Amino acid sequence: MRIYKVEGGWSFTMSPPEFANYESAYDFENCIKRNIDCRGIEFDSEFCQFWAYAKTKARLESFSNKIEKHFNKVKQML
Repeated sequence: MRIYKVEGGWSFTMSPPEFANYESAYDFENCIKRNIDCRGIEFDSEFCQFWAYAKTKARLESFSNKIEKHFNKVKQML
């Protein structure tokens, strides 16, 4: 996971978790949209890389923490 400043806001990128076996970052993005609060988040994923944008770094940090918590729970269930 990586958060960095871009023109007009902040960007967050990561590769989908390997254990989850997503066919693409688009599938991963759809999972995120179903399971995580995405208010204030814009997406621009590519086939192999997940991208999200927000106006503030704090919003992306909160978003990334929720993603991490969600997938830690999923991993424990596997």
